[in-house]
Amino acid sequence: MVVAACPTGLRGDLTRWLLEISPGVLVGKVSKRVRDLMWARVIDMVRTGRAIMVHHADNE
Repeated sequence: MVVAACPTGLRGDLTRWLLEISPGVLVGKVSKRVRDLMWARVIDMVRTGRAIMVHHADNE
């Protein structure tokens, strides 16, 4: 997940489940349920910032 120009509280929340390898760049392996809950939290908190999430899928 990559977040930019977002509240610092959002990055803090995401570090509960993900490792921040660079400012605003978070990586980790979580279940689908946790991933969906994290994304809902991001949508609620991102405000005027930006966020993108990439995850593995078993398809082409």
